[in-house]
Amino acid sequence: MRQAIEQLLGIVETMVADGDLHDLEIEFLKVWLAENSDVARVWPGHAVSRAIETVLADGHVSEDERAYLMTTLKQLAAGDFVWNDTDGAADFALPMDNAIEITLRDSLVCLAGEFLHGTRAACERLLERAGGWPAAAVSRNVRYLVIGSKVPPNWTETPLAQTIKDALALQQAGHAIAIISERRWLECVAGRAMP
Repeated sequence: MRQAIEQLLGIVETMVADGDLHDLEIEFLKVWLAENSDVARVWPGHAVSRAIETVLADGHVSEDERAYLMTTLKQLAAGDFVWNDTDGAADFALPMDNAIEITLRDSLVCLAGEFLHGTRAACERLLERAGGWPAAAVSRNVRYLVIGSKVPPNWTETPLAQTIKDALALQQAGHAIAIISERRWLECVAGRAMP
């Protein structure tokens, strides 16, 4: 599985290298994901597949949709991934607590960064439907910090870095705040592991 995900990331990197995203490239990626359905069911293939489906839903790729897909693919191509040999998926190489048990119901959750799932408002609605409460910043009362998957290459120079540092400081002070990935959060929201 790891080799197939690396192949997907190589395809994505090649597609975005020239700064243009053509309809034929989008169609190629859609067909490749259909032919490699195992990859399309794990992270980050699942996110790429979902983004392609969203863009192609109406059968036409608008310039806004093209820009959204280009941004998404560029951020995935620039990502530093670590591999989970248990489920074959990949996550960004950030200080994550993805192995812990997660209970979103009645938990205060801080969403940080940009999410492949959608806008901040869409993510907050999803969180609320799962019984959680969005928080504007990390604090002693926040149970989870969820890091969006659209992590820029220079993330250490963005507000995301400070949010992560604040969460790590709270952990060191003995507060029960866990840092989890968007992938892990979406698995919990869905109530099951993504296939």
